[in-house]
Amino acid sequence: MPTPMPLVEMPDGTINVVLLGADEEREDSPWWRTDVIIVVSINPEGPYVTLLSIPRDLYVWIPGYGFDRINTAEYRGQVNNLPGGGAGTIKATIEYNLGIPIHFYARANFEGFVRVVDTLGGVDIPIECELHDTFPDPGDPEQGVDIDFMPGVQHLGGHQALWFVRSRWSTHDFDRNRRQQQVLRALYRQAMSLEVIPHIPDLWDTLLESVETDLGLDEMLYLGLIGSQLDWSNVKSRFISSAYLEYWIAPSGAHVLLPLTDGLAPLIAEAFQPPAAGRANQPPFRVEVWNGSGRPELGTVAVERLRWEGFEVVDLLDAGQVYPRTQIVNLTTTDKGSPIELLMRLYSRVHSDVISQPTEGSLVDLRIILGADYDSCVSTTLIQYVEPPTPTPTPEENTP
Repeated sequence: MPTPMPLVEMPDGTINVVLLGADEEREDSPWWRTDVIIVVSINPEGPYVTLLSIPRDLYVWIPGYGFDRINTAEYRGQVNNLPGGGAGTIKATIEYNLGIPIHFYARANFEGFVRVVDTLGGVDIPIECELHDTFPDPGDPEQGVDIDFMPGVQHLGGHQALWFVRSRWSTHDFDRNRRQQQVLRALYRQAMSLEVIPHIPDLWDTLLESVETDLGLDEMLYLGLIGSQLDWSNVKSRFISSAYLEYWIAPSGAHVLLPLTDGLAPLIAEAFQPPAAGRANQPPFRVEVWNGSGRPELGTVAVERLRWEGFEVVDLLDAGQVYPRTQIVNLTTTDKGSPIELLMRLYSRVHSDVISQPTEGSLVDLRIILGADYDSCVSTTLIQYVEPPTPTPTPEENTP
């Protein structure tokens, strides 16, 4: 039994909600797993929000049960009648292994997720990477439907959004975590544009038909008020990625992910601090984007990616011509806390692609000129990831 992780220091008033997505509709297994686990940390002062994705294959200590993948914790808690049932067990597991106290949970299965997205009229997703896969036809499960997502903004209905967050055929699990957060952000934008928050009391019973949660109406209204005041530059997306993990074969023969504690603890500590903390409490850098790529659909994709990195995007403009290479124009008059190195990595640039134009009184700090060589998929990860071989399940692994 490992020593529990110390609790992460968080500002007073922080509310942590774990969002869960379960595959209860599996036909190839007698037991289900919680394959989507995202901690949403809300601080009313600011306000600001952190989204932290936890990989489903993380090998953890499940209080009251023992070691297993984290995506089995909810199931183990439910079938073994552990304290708090499934929800209580996943909360306790996250706190024990990551030091994150969880106050509430919200859980949806595939059908519930589809209903939520369709109720909001679908979502607009800035798609960064080409994605192809085949899924069952909702009208005829015996038939397959080919999905082809190309870079640009696409409007997805419930089933399309489900396929987008579930696809693994041409990608990997860490990329799925990114896509899940993209859909969450899009759902938030759609809810705000439809002014859903003032109507939460009227929609409450309908919501509970699709989502299981221990949030009450009063808590939901309070969180809705915070959400209505949220600025995009105060939303962090963080991931427990391959840089913080190592592969291991469990006694059952299953391929799992072990946390690198020395690296994971600083990641989690940073994730739950105010967005400006890494810049000496200065406001976010202001950026304008000139789209000179020759592909109008990529401008919004680039804007969304910059917001993920904590930049305040003040404008998106047509460059008026096609530039051969993407350029970074630095309009700041100081190098203090400069994000140039980050931007160079995001766009795979060399120093000759950076133009220094110090401008006193400029309304923006940086200008990104997208060129014909702009590849929106390059910036989805700064660390190369190689998918491990798929193991053959053992009888022990498939036994609840």
